[in-house]
Amino acid sequence: MEIEVEEARGAVFRDIRRYYCEYCGICRSKKSLISSHILTLHQEEMNVNEVNKEKSEGDKLSTCEVCGSSFRKPAHLKQHMQSHSLERPFTCPVDDCHSSYRRKDHLTRHMIQHQGKLFECPVEECKRRFAFQGNMKRHIKELHQESSSTNVEPPKEYVCLELGCGKVFKYLSKLRKHEDSHVKLDTVEAFCSEPGCLKYFTNKQSLKEHLCSCHQYIICDKCGSEQLKKNFKRHLSMHEAAVSIERIKCSFDGCLHTFATESNLNQHMKAVHLGLKPYACSIPDCHMKFAFKHVRDKHEKSGCHVHTPGNFEESDEQFRSRPRGGRKRRCPAIETLLRKRVVPPCESDLSRLLSADSDD
Repeated sequence: MEIEVEEARGAVFRDIRRYYCEYCGICRSKKSLISSHILTLHQEEMNVNEVNKEKSEGDKLSTCEVCGSSFRKPAHLKQHMQSHSLERPFTCPVDDCHSSYRRKDHLTRHMIQHQGKLFECPVEECKRRFAFQGNMKRHIKELHQESSSTNVEPPKEYVCLELGCGKVFKYLSKLRKHEDSHVKLDTVEAFCSEPGCLKYFTNKQSLKEHLCSCHQYIICDKCGSEQLKKNFKRHLSMHEAAVSIERIKCSFDGCLHTFATESNLNQHMKAVHLGLKPYACSIPDCHMKFAFKHVRDKHEKSGCHVHTPGNFEESDEQFRSRPRGGRKRRCPAIETLLRKRVVPPCESDLSRLLSADSDD
């Protein structure tokens, strides 16, 4: 029994340390304990060994004689030397592609671009391939004449079936995207409610993009003014100009207005001093004209054409003065309403009374 206990104790207290430190020889049971031991106690010795190792590897490096670059393997140096040579022996085999490379791996990477995109000549006994469809068509016209070009299938065309549209597209995906523009609006969500805008859009995304570009204001950091997002770049160009532009004065007597550009001055003179109004309202029965296009557009979008103008007081007087025919009814007196109404008996009632008397 004692021998078995001793053997059991020997199995329990077995030494499992098998990792040694290369600097002091200490032994540990885990590799992580040895690495932490080296970092805390042998940091300087480890740095010295790394420097010596780099020096020994540097002696084995092969350097380029042209630019001085160093490489660990001679194959890398040989591959690098090809970049210094002017020869390009690896050329692309596609007919209308004139690319050439110094290394073969560059050519193989380039050939991936042609996979699945090559256009073969449809004429029999002609196996030429092209990277672009236009080059293939030109090749057919020049070499195979018009007779062989008839064998080429024309590209498919997808026509919009919407009434009054008839647009033609090369790809079906383009047609599907275009068909969404003909969808009728069932909600008011795609309607811009900004004053003076009143624009309709096919979906919410288009409305959001319109609001961000046309109705979103940005505060300028230099002057602190609010500017529309679409006009912010033009506003920044005014601050970036080094020399301030002199404003142009109006040449008419008594007019003190000044303008930044000559076009604005000409527009002011036509509208204010000459009284020109070239923009007329497009709505029928409206003969109003305006000097500026944006004022005309705002007038057309306003509600002045929704209700027809008229003199309502005059029309009310005409309605009241219209002659009315027939005898007017008077309100009955209270006595007539309280009076009891007597109705003469019918023949059926008389027969019923007579039959009742005969029974008695």
